[in-house]
Amino acid sequence: MRVAIVGAGVLGRICALRLIAEQHQVSLFERGSLHQLSNAAFMSAGMIAPLGESPHAPAKVLQLGWQSLATWPALLAQLQQQDPLHADVLFQQRGTLVIAFPADRTSFSQWQQDLGATIPEDSEQVAWLDRNALLTMEPVLERFDRAAWLKADAQLCNREFLQASTRALLAHAQVDCDTALGTADIAQLASRFDWLIDCRGSGAIGQSDSQLPTPSLRGVRGEILRVRCPALSLTRPIRVIHPRYVFYLVPKRHHEIVVGATEIESSSDHPMTLRSALELMSTLYAVHPALAEAEILETGVAVRAAYPDNGPHLARYQNRIVANGLYRHGWLMGPALANAIMKILHGDRSAEPTAIQDQLNNKNRNNNTPNPNPNPNPNNTPNPNNNDTETTAGDNHVLHY
Repeated sequence: MRVAIVGAGVLGRICALRLIAEQHQVSLFERGSLHQLSNAAFMSAGMIAPLGESPHAPAKVLQLGWQSLATWPALLAQLQQQDPLHADVLFQQRGTLVIAFPADRTSFSQWQQDLGATIPEDSEQVAWLDRNALLTMEPVLERFDRAAWLKADAQLCNREFLQASTRALLAHAQVDCDTALGTADIAQLASRFDWLIDCRGSGAIGQSDSQLPTPSLRGVRGEILRVRCPALSLTRPIRVIHPRYVFYLVPKRHHEIVVGATEIESSSDHPMTLRSALELMSTLYAVHPALAEAEILETGVAVRAAYPDNGPHLARYQNRIVANGLYRHGWLMGPALANAIMKILHGDRSAEPTAIQDQLNNKNRNNNTPNPNPNPNPNNTPNPNNNDTETTAGDNHVLHY
């Protein structure tokens, strides 16, 4: 099978690696360089935290997150085999600690209520720690008197994954960099392949496709700070509850810490503002005085693509699949969405939710037309030369996750 993938973010890379493992021919198209990344995947913390996202993320995001959490170890083991250097990518599942400054106890209590709406308070997945238990786990958090330990949450080193997957893709796929493709270009490109997977992320903001009626994408700007502090040792991600935002510290190798992240409704990728820098740095310093001497390695900005419901959407038209709207949950949902895409490629109709079939059936009834065969092409082999744009239940699906 010959498959084109447009976009080398988290989802595009995972799909490419999965297809390579199955010995398919993969062509990857990326608007930037694989060696000098500045996309959302690069400017992130690599958190895989379905529990940490529970208080505010849509239910389907959390469901996909739990599926991805179980998938990541096998995916990283596969990547290690595909990487010519066979490098190990950092993956840790030590949970997340959620804390708040004494002045923000009300915000912590509200967060606890929000968490309880999705996770029972007596769940074994969550442990409520007093000061002594907290200091046993993370001695540097001496300024805090209580915490929640979200046991199942994990993290990976996003940049190690990107480096390893770049080597694997260059070794096993056809890679076309510095190629910005619009919707019309992609429709034409699809005629040359058995399948085309459109994972452009923010590159698709402002573009519409009449053949794939998905909601409009918007940009959400995120800013992060990366520091190095040899005097401080953290063993797991920390979330700090604040009245206006949730602040996180994610430890990486070599005493580095990723600090973030702002969420601003904007598609602008201009450098970090003074206000954002002050918020991130002042909160960081307040966590522990040793962080006053942390070296600032970089500030970063990335635009995440989001739909109005902040959930992902998949759409298929003939041999084209569009997957977008991962928002700030690319690492959390990527493997699960890749699983759904692989099912579609292999003709497994279980990847298409019943609600979508009902929606299409209602459309047929409203048009007084008989319901077409839900699988008119049982072998699921698209004709690259088929330019027919008529929409049927067999060739056009919008999958709302």
